Amino acid sequence: MARTRRSRMRPLRFRRSVVRDLRNRIRFALVGLLILIGLHVVSMVAFEHLSLGEAIWLTFTTITTTGYGDFSAKTTAGRAATIVLIYLSGIFLLTQAGSAFFEFRILRRERKRRGEWRWDMRDHIVFVNAPADEPGDYLRRLLDQLHRSHANYASVPSLILTEAFPDGLPPDLEDDPLIVQLKGRFDDPAALEAAGVDQARVLVILAEQEGDRLSDSRTFDIIHRLRERGITARIVAECVDDLNRERLKRAGASAIVRPLRGYPEMIVRAIVAPGTEWIIERLFSSEGDECLRFDVKVDGLTWSRIVLAVLEANFGTPVGYADAQGQPHSNPPPDTTISAEALFILVDETQKPTAAALQKLLSGLVAPHAG
Repeated sequence: MARTRRSRMRPLRFRRSVVRDLRNRIRFALVGLLILIGLHVVSMVAFEHLSLGEAIWLTFTTITTTGYGDFSAKTTAGRAATIVLIYLSGIFLLTQAGSAFFEFRILRRERKRRGEWRWDMRDHIVFVNAPADEPGDYLRRLLDQLHRSHANYASVPSLILTEAFPDGLPPDLEDDPLIVQLKGRFDDPAALEAAGVDQARVLVILAEQEGDRLSDSRTFDIIHRLRERGITARIVAECVDDLNRERLKRAGASAIVRPLRGYPEMIVRAIVAPGTEWIIERLFSSEGDECLRFDVKVDGLTWSRIVLAVLEANFGTPVGYADAQGQPHSNPPPDTTISAEALFILVDETQKPTAAALQKLLSGLVAPHAG
C-alpha cells in the first residue's frame, strides 16, 4: 500500500518542482533584467550625456528591439555598454523570462485539466467520489439539473474530488466553466484541504458502486473525517443499505439519499431543497406515501374545489390529473377549470379512497357556471 501511494504522489511532486523551477527562472530573469536596465540607463547618462528621460527611452526602445532612431549610442564606451548590457545580456534575459512565462502557463493549464491544481474556491459544492459506471454521463446530468433548478444554484461552481478521471474531465464536462476536478482520495487530508471543503456550501458524498454495501463504510469514514475537521456545511450522502441510514446520520450526514443513477434529481433535490428528497423517496416505496391513479370523470370544476373536497374527505392530496386525451398534468393553477378522465392523488397507509367513492364525491360538487 505504501509503495502504491508513493508512486501515485511522485508525478504531483515532480510537477510542483517544475512549477517552482519555472517561477525561479522568471524571478531571476526579471531581477537580472531590471539590473541591466538600470546599468544601461546610468551608462547612457554617463557616456552619451543624455538626460534621465532620454536614457530610459533609449534603453527601452533598444531592449524591445523597436529602435526609433531618435537617440542612439555614439561613443565607443556607450556602444560597448549597449552591446554587453542589452544585446548580449538584456535580450537574452527577456527571452528567457518570456519563455519561462509561457511554459508556466502551459503547465498550469495542463495541471488544471488533469485535476492537479489547487483551486481557491469558496461557497462551492464539493462532490466526493464518482460512480464507477459512466461517471461523466451521470455527473453531467446531475449538474445540468442542478444549474436548471429554481433555487439559487445556477451559477454555483462545483468541484469533483475523485481519481475516476486520471486524464482529466471527460469532454462533456471539461468545457463547463463551473466544473473543475481535483485528483485525490477522500482519506488524504491534503486533498480535502485542496478541495476547499472548509469553505464549501454543500458537500455531496457519492457511492462508487450503487449496489455495494461496503461503500456505506467508506461514506461513514468520509463524513467522520469532514465533521472531525469542524466542518458545519450540509453533507448529502448516498446510502446503499437502509440499515445504515441512522448510522450515517449520527456520523453527521444532513441528508441521506439512495444512489439512483437513473435519477440524479434526487441529489439535486437534497442540495437545493433539503427534505424534499425524503418526500420523493417515500413515493418510490409502497410502504409510505403513494401516488395513485383514480379513473373518475371531472368536468367544469376548478382545481381548487377538487383539491379542497378531496382533502376534507380525507381521501388524500390531489397532485395532478389526466385530461380527456389522456395527457397528464401536474400542479395546475388553482383557478384552472378541469376536464379530466383521471386524478392522481397522494395517499398514505391510512387513506383508502376508491374510484367509486371519489366519483360520488365529485359528482356532488356544483360547477361554478351551474350556480
